[in-house]
Amino acid sequence: MFASGKIGQVTGPFAAGVDLMADEGAIGIFTPANYRPIIYKMGIQTEKDTIVEINDTQIKIGKTGIYELDDAVKIYKIVFPNGASEDTLVDFIYIG
Repeated sequence: MFASGKIGQVTGPFAAGVDLMADEGAIGIFTPANYRPIIYKMGIQTEKDTIVEINDTQIKIGKTGIYELDDAVKIYKIVFPNGASEDTLVDFIYIG
């Protein structure tokens, strides 16, 4: 499959309760100024049992430590309510 967007990756640690998509968040800093990206594909690699909130829905990362979403969900908010370790990776494709 061909990716028709810009590809990015941010690495932890991520502070508890910070929206990665917000201006001060890791993805908000990564993308162009004054621009709120729309992520349409994302993968998270972190420790199992880590909690992540995507679009205000809490998800517990399973035993593989990997979570992926495709273009069926447009992502506008990503928060680790309890933070995430320095070993956490968030890969994404965004429109921009």
